[in-house]
Amino acid sequence: MKYGETSKIVTLYSKKFGKIKVIAKGARSAKSKFGASLEPMTHSSALFYKKEQRELHLLSKCEISRPIFKFGDDGDKLAVGLALVELVNQVMHDEEENLPMFSLLVDALEAVDRAAGNLLNIFFAFELRLLEIFGYGLDLRACARCGRDVVEGEHGGGSYILLASGSVMCPGCHAELRSGGIKASKGIVRLLVQFQSLPISAVGDLKVPPPVKDEILGLLQTYLQYHIAGVRTLKSLSLFTSL
Repeated sequence: MKYGETSKIVTLYSKKFGKIKVIAKGARSAKSKFGASLEPMTHSSALFYKKEQRELHLLSKCEISRPIFKFGDDGDKLAVGLALVELVNQVMHDEEENLPMFSLLVDALEAVDRAAGNLLNIFFAFELRLLEIFGYGLDLRACARCGRDVVEGEHGGGSYILLASGSVMCPGCHAELRSGGIKASKGIVRLLVQFQSLPISAVGDLKVPPPVKDEILGLLQTYLQYHIAGVRTLKSLSLFTSL
């Protein structure tokens, strides 16, 4: 955000202090000492003066910690990378340390930067891991009622994901109990399990048809909004779909 004539208010997501806002004096001037270290999605090392009971802190120094991600060269990568940081900005409270979330974000951004395609797969894997960090991870391998393996079972009609518990129910048990939930087409649960279990750097190798991607996107968005306050439709993903 612009601040004064030459400065910025910058939101950092930090390893030690979580999400924190700083004033970067002179950051908008042509000879700014911060260079490109405050560009979105840049992994930087920052020194700032933290004042208790204040929402804004003074940034003294900031340098790129790793080579800057090359998202600007690829519109799709830019959109998905922005979606990652937009989601973190929505779900994390100010000044709340969360090392697993910090590490996950860095890993996901690096995976997007290196990916040759299937970028939404990385976003899906990120969402599933974010849910696990918050304590709302999906339990998808066995039907919550009968215990049958849903992934390997012959469920041509698809399965149902229960919003409250994050568990899955086979179509037979669902029809008997009429328990609600989100219907997942055949093969969706298998893909979600793969997104959960594979390294986030490897999920780009999974081939997912566009209609299936749309279904997974809607399913995870619904589940996130059910469990985590403040989750809204991501503007960055709207940019991705328009591209």
